[in-house]
Amino acid sequence: MKNKNYILKYQVPMLKLNKYILLFIGFLLSFSAFSQTKEELKKQKLSIEKEISFTTDLLNKTKANKTKSLSYLKVLDRQINNKERLLQTLNIEISLLNKQIKKTEQSIIRTEQSILDEQENLELLKSEYAKMIFACFKKKGNRNDLIFIISAEDFNQAYKRIIYLKQYASFRKNQAVKITESQQELESQKINLDAQKEQLISESLSKKELIGAKKTELNTISETKQEKQELVNKLSKSERLFKKQLKEKQKRTKVLDDEIRKIIEEEIRKAREEAEKKNKGFSLTPEAMALSSEFNNNKGKLPWPLAKGVIVQGYGRQKHAVFAGVETFNNGIDIATDKNMKVRAVFDGTVSRIFFIKGEGKAILMNHGEYFSVYSGLKEVSVKVGDKLLAKEKIGVVFTQEIEEKTELHFEIWKGYDKHDPSKWLYKAY
Repeated sequence: MKNKNYILKYQVPMLKLNKYILLFIGFLLSFSAFSQTKEELKKQKLSIEKEISFTTDLLNKTKANKTKSLSYLKVLDRQINNKERLLQTLNIEISLLNKQIKKTEQSIIRTEQSILDEQENLELLKSEYAKMIFACFKKKGNRNDLIFIISAEDFNQAYKRIIYLKQYASFRKNQAVKITESQQELESQKINLDAQKEQLISESLSKKELIGAKKTELNTISETKQEKQELVNKLSKSERLFKKQLKEKQKRTKVLDDEIRKIIEEEIRKAREEAEKKNKGFSLTPEAMALSSEFNNNKGKLPWPLAKGVIVQGYGRQKHAVFAGVETFNNGIDIATDKNMKVRAVFDGTVSRIFFIKGEGKAILMNHGEYFSVYSGLKEVSVKVGDKLLAKEKIGVVFTQEIEEKTELHFEIWKGYDKHDPSKWLYKAY
């Protein structure tokens, strides 16, 4: 019975130690999850900073142009949006960092307390073990294990005494091992605690750097917004000219829209005629169906039609950058880029038509089964009608309007007669 009391007495501190170990592991897992979140924010921040750098480069190339235009204003506006998004990312990073610092501090306090508690338990364990060993040696002179066994009243009692002596010896040996393991575990916790303290210091330094970066970005956003307002004020004086340009733009957009619809109608008519020849109802060929399915499955994953670029005009109804109350509708997206940038196919398909839009340059329409992609604003075309292309194959070179120094590609996606927002199809086209 006394032996059982000893075992219970020494097992309780070990159970407590295991509980602290589990808590510590839980903290490490939460810290790992925080690190993953930080990595995601870091990637997002790098992506935004890369786009800011590209828009800055585009703006610098046209800053010398005395006739800063609407295209310049659109790039400037995009840069402001990116800088504001970067600020939001920095704020999230700082917020997460503050929370993690608090969690780390609380964990350090708990860990320090658990170490103190375990040290007390260990000392108690050592003291009780020492008393047990002392009592054992003290009684050894007055006790003979052999006499203890043979003095049993019967064989069954003698067998139980042998088992008891073995268990007692094993228990003493296990207690020694447990004491050693407890000491090692405490040392390990101390090492981890020191590492957490160093990490906390590092996180604090990172926080200060982020705050510094945030203040710098605030200043540059303010300057960029001021430049934007000055340009808006300047451009607003040319209302008559801009309204004339807007009407011309709307005409070109309608010409492009009509041409696309006409080509799609011809494509559908051809497919219907092919089906009728084979005495079948109208439907896409198995090859076209497979291509359509693949195209649809790649929504949000399609490569950009340019290796470098930034969306300066989104899809759908848009408010005019200068004149309040004036709205336009964009059938696709406009992507600003560098001069002589190569234009490439966004997916496998066939070149259905190459045509010219006055004031906009050349345009290419590609067939992807049910889907069509349109690339408008090219100065050179490197493909011909009927060519079967793979994704990212070059189809031409983007056109630059020298007066405004505007280099933009207009890109559209259609499914049958329905227009789609291309930014939802291209990879990370936010």
